[in-house]
Formats: sequence, structure tokens, C-alpha cells
Amino acid sequence: MKKSALLLVLVSLTFSLFAQQDELPGDLRQHNLTRFNASLLNPAYLLDFNQPNALSIWSRWQWQSIDGTPTTTFVNYTHALSENLAIGGGFLQNNTGFFLDTGGNLGGAYAFDFNETTSLVLGVNFNAFQRELADDRIVPNPDVINPFDQTTDDFILLVNPGIVLRYQQVRLGLSLEKALFNNFSSDEDFGEETQFTGTLSNDFSLNLSEGLGESFLRPLVYLRSIPDRDTQIGLNALFSTERFWTQGGYNSYYGFSGGAGVTLFKSFSLGALAEFGTQSPASDENTTFEILVSYHFGNPHKTEKEEDEEVEVEEEEVVPDEDEEKAKAEAQAREAEQLAIAREAAEKRRLAAQRERDSLNQVTERARRLAIEKRKKDSIQRLQTEDVKINPNEKYQEVKGEEGLEPGFYLIANVFGTKKYFEAFMADLQKKGLQPGSFYRAKNKYNYVYLQRYNTIQEARKARDSRFSGKYSQKLWIFRVRKDP
Repeated sequence: MKKSALLLVLVSLTFSLFAQQDELPGDLRQHNLTRFNASLLNPAYLLDFNQPNALSIWSRWQWQSIDGTPTTTFVNYTHALSENLAIGGGFLQNNTGFFLDTGGNLGGAYAFDFNETTSLVLGVNFNAFQRELADDRIVPNPDVINPFDQTTDDFILLVNPGIVLRYQQVRLGLSLEKALFNNFSSDEDFGEETQFTGTLSNDFSLNLSEGLGESFLRPLVYLRSIPDRDTQIGLNALFSTERFWTQGGYNSYYGFSGGAGVTLFKSFSLGALAEFGTQSPASDENTTFEILVSYHFGNPHKTEKEEDEEVEVEEEEVVPDEDEEKAKAEAQAREAEQLAIAREAAEKRRLAAQRERDSLNQVTERARRLAIEKRKKDSIQRLQTEDVKINPNEKYQEVKGEEGLEPGFYLIANVFGTKKYFEAFMADLQKKGLQPGSFYRAKNKYNYVYLQRYNTIQEARKARDSRFSGKYSQKLWIFRVRKDP
């Protein structure tokens, strides 16, 4: 009790001597992280909000002042091992104004799928810190006994678990900070208690211009219970496209915030946020700033195995082949010449006999049909071997000579690695009056469900953009089987 009383007196003396801001709550101040490094808010968000595979750096400068500004820095690499498993690790430093914790972070998250729309994600963060005093002026009088002596060189391990229930685009989450706190250097924890954060969000897909790619609006509300502090209530709203994003928020302790960022070359993202202390006790403090930098390695929605299997298609202008055009013109000329000869011969034989004329007409008609069928066949063969120009942000996959599949463009509705989900999805489409088809790729052991096969990319795109003439409301993409030359 004496030690605790001395600690309280010492804290009060420090703030009165240096006129610093009120003591910060003992959290990481990560309430604005809803796009990158969100695994610091809830470790289960490592699987989707963090957008693996990516290396992201986040830093927050609290209440900019001339000296002793509390800061938080998180450098984290997130890697997706599969659609249901992701891991991450990096550097984490947190300065509360009293303590400076410097160390590392390891995290992981795994999703348990119940059906096509519902899953449960479990995640955990392991934070290991070397703790020291943030400012040695906390004890200005050398004659005063320093109650922090045992914490100036402590090694601390924190275990922060989290859980998220996903239903379609809704996310309901709960995370615990300091669920397990272990000071390997001392038994004195100085009031370290478990902190709770509950979150609820929903992603609303937006059909904007193709140049912006996939876009969505993500409102998120949260409740943060911090021991010996008022419960924090907050709201964040994120509007995101593949080229830029904006966000705004409110926290009952820290006040209002607003930020924006851009993504360059489809890989490099840079953003900033400012938070204004409009609420007491933060209303008299300076503005808080956050900076975010992230680099994406590959497509975050594909596994490495799928990327290796795809045939790379360069986006380039399709230039007509002169030899092909010349051969086409010569073929048409030959066909026209043959038809003219046949007609001339028929005219000469017309007077010979009615039977011969009828027979000749039959031969001519048959030759015409064969010529039409040949032109149609030749046209389809050319379409099956020609290159396709991929539109920006268009989901498209192409393979050569897939065994058992007719060359063409398949309108894909879904891909399954589990047989029971595949059969349930096929049955659901049939109940809706559709007649889906499917094929199994032994190369990646997935079942592909398609609504129809087309001979041309134009037909396939038209069906995709019209949502299969309004008969299918979910996302569709194109899988091409290209005929071997």
C-alpha cells in the first residue's frame, strides 16, 4: 500500500512540474486501424482487414508537443498461407508517457467455415517487450525513492487473443488486450489488467467506375473497456477503392478524426490521419497525427499456388495479323470462285435434263452449307487461339489445353475445394431455375461452377456485366480454356 501511494504522489508531482498532458490510457491507441495493420485492433482481422500479403508501417504521434510526445509504431508483415490461414510478425513500440515498451509481435489467424456465408475466425497476438521509463524526469528529486526501479529493465510478454464472427459482409468481433501478462523480471505489474474491445462492421460493395476497381464502404462501431478509465465508444467509416481511400471517425476520449490515402502502381499505399481533441480531457491538447505506409506483394485475393498456375496475359494493343487477314481474303475469294463455277456448270446442264439439274442443285446446296459451316468453324478456331486484351481490374484466368474441356470462355460463379459445399451450391442454383455446369481441375483439386460457356470474350463479358441477364446477383468472372496452337 505504501508503494502504491508513493506511486500516485510521484505521478501527480511529475505532471504538475512539467505541465504535460493528462496520463494516457494504458492501450496502444489503435482505434483508427480499419484498413492496414488492423490486427492490432483485433488479431482475427489479420486474415482480411490486413490485406495479406503486405508489409505495413503505422505510426501515431499523440498530442504533438515540444517534448515527451507519446508515440506508437507498428511495423508488420502479413502473409496468407491459404484462404483460411494467415500469419504475421514485426516490430512494435509503445510510449504512454511513463513507460516505453519496445519489442516484437507475432500473430496468426485461422477461419473455420460453417457454410458459404458464415465463418468463425480465431486469432492471437504475442507481444514481447523490453520496458523502460519513457522519461527519466519522472523522478526529478534524487532523494525521492523511485518506485519504478524494478521496471526500468523488465522483459514483458503479452498474449492478446481475438475472435470474429463473419456472416456475409458483417463482422462481429471481440478482442482481449493483456489477457495474459507476464513480467519475467519482476512480480510488480503496476495495475496491468485485461482490456476488452468489441467491434461491429459491415462492408457495403459499391458499383463505381471500372477504373476504381472493387470499392466498398465499411462503417465500424466499437466499445473499448479500459480498467480505471471511462469506457471508450467510437465510430469509424472507411470508403475504399483500389486507387484511394478516405476515412473519418469519432472516439469519446480522443475526439474526431479524418484521414485519406492513395495506392500507386497497384502495390504501394500511403496515407495520413489527423485526430482533433474535441472531447474532455483531450480538448486542450494539440492535434494527433498518424502515418501509414504499405506495400503489397502480389494479388491479396489469390494464393501462391493459384498465381503459379495462371497463364500470364500481357495488356497490349491487339494488332491484326497481316498474314492472317491475307489468308482470310484469299479463302473468301476461292469460295466465291468455286460458287461461281458451280453456278455456271449448273446453268449449262439445266437444259440437259430436269433430273441432272435437280441433282446439281442438291450438290450446289450441299457445297454452300459446307462452306458456311467451314467459315463458322474457322472463325471459332481463330477466336479460340487469338489473344485477349484484359481490362484493368478485370478478374480473368486463362489456361492452355485443359484436358476434357472444350475451348471457350466459361462464366464462373464459384470455386470449391470441399465437395459438400460444391454440391450444396449446385443444388441451390438449380432451385433458382439455373442450369449450371461444372468441371474439376486435377491440377489444383478444385471444382469450378459455371453458368454457361461462350465462344467469344465479348459474349462472356456481356453475360458477366449483365449478371447473366439479371438471373444471378453475385460476382462472376471469366475462365478461358485456350486451344493449343
